[in-house]
Amino acid sequence: MKVGFVSLVGKPNAGKSSLLNAILGKKASIVSNVPGTTRIRIMGAKNTKDAQIIFVDTPGFMKKPKDLMEEYMVKA
Repeated sequence: MKVGFVSLVGKPNAGKSSLLNAILGKKASIVSNVPGTTRIRIMGAKNTKDAQIIFVDTPGFMKKPKDLMEEYMVKA
């Protein structure tokens, strides 16, 4: 069996969590129209007959944090 990782990265509110949920076929990650809803990484696995793909949903990358919470998220 082969195993691989796929990281979903991008701007906040770009649809990374929606994409993860669609690929897995179930609600693994919260989806909201508010940017920054995903605050920690979420992992989900998709199994096929001869492979396993582990998807990692990450918080969105921010260029300039607006408050202490966003500043902490950028550092983490």
